[in-house]
Amino acid sequence: MKFRLFLVLFISVYANAYNLQEIKESLKTNNKTKSIELKRDSEIAEGSLLRTYEAPVLGVSVSQADAPDDSGVEYSVGISQEIATPFASSSKDRAAVQTSKALTQEAKHQLHVIELDVSSKYYAACTSREIHNRSTQLFLEQSSRYKQIERAYELGEISKKDLLFNKLDLSKLRQNINGYELTYLEDFSNLQESVDTLKIDDISCNDLLAPQKNIQLRDINEHGELKTLEYKKSASKALYDTHDSVIQSIGYELLYEEELDTTRYTAGISIPLGVVSSQQEVLKAQELSMSSSYEAEKESMKNEILNNSQKLKSKLELIYFELSLLENEILPLNEELLKLSKSALQEGEGTVMEYIDASRSYSENLLGMLELKKTYYYELFELYKIADMEYGE
Repeated sequence: MKFRLFLVLFISVYANAYNLQEIKESLKTNNKTKSIELKRDSEIAEGSLLRTYEAPVLGVSVSQADAPDDSGVEYSVGISQEIATPFASSSKDRAAVQTSKALTQEAKHQLHVIELDVSSKYYAACTSREIHNRSTQLFLEQSSRYKQIERAYELGEISKKDLLFNKLDLSKLRQNINGYELTYLEDFSNLQESVDTLKIDDISCNDLLAPQKNIQLRDINEHGELKTLEYKKSASKALYDTHDSVIQSIGYELLYEEELDTTRYTAGISIPLGVVSSQQEVLKAQELSMSSSYEAEKESMKNEILNNSQKLKSKLELIYFELSLLENEILPLNEELLKLSKSALQEGEGTVMEYIDASRSYSENLLGMLELKKTYYYELFELYKIADMEYGE
């Protein structure tokens, strides 16, 4: 009775359950999501400083002068400004734009992985719950059949060994139910932790996609992490061009001075001799090495993604084959055999043990199929993460 009540409570609250889309919507206000987005905006603002320039400096001075022939107030007004890399503005703009794209793409990929992780945990919780519910049903059915076994033992149709064997089998199933419940509670807790701004009372689990036989991988060049490295490489190349400018900065100064009976106008320009500065060569070498580093990292990552994606894809194909075999061939045969053995028992042409063996085989294969489905979904979302694929793609 306890198990029957628990099963009813376990599946009766779906009316207010959250589906996956609703849970994913809550990620927009998730603290981890906010952290990534705010960090991205801050770094983009920092990168944009490259395109900015200092405003002109205004200077004013006033003094009292005493001379043998005259005395009075002297004053001067001046404006000055230094303009960095005046002949590399297009390179600076390009560097800032590419840096912004790199940061945006990097954040986009991080958010995508978070979304896939939440989806994976949702699927895990749903399949764990299904395993628990089905095992509970099987336990209730097996409990009722055990009464038939006891009756058969009393009538001398089976030995005490067969009776104890089935009693032990029933106890193991009950023990497994506790383990399945703990697994579900852990999976549900993991899902709840990943969406800290949403209190999940229950999950609907009516939106799971069926396992797929063929999974087509995306074009490797569309991978978010590879795009990020390409943007970073372009930004480094643009910074190299910026430092490669002959004139790194230009300063100008305009000054008006009133000195008693004398008025002066001063105009000046200053050009640092950057061409003879070793610092510029160091900066150029730094950006050139960084650009090459991004290219090497990109090629290494590309090979790693291709290998891991293909390995997971092959693994999923094998799991799908075994899953299909269980779901479409073995389990239907089990069900048919179970019906035939039950009919034979009712008509007096079969034995209780034949019926019990058919029931046990069906239960083991059913739970095995559900556990394999859970494994399939886990590996599927791992492939989505590695290959940077969208949910359901």
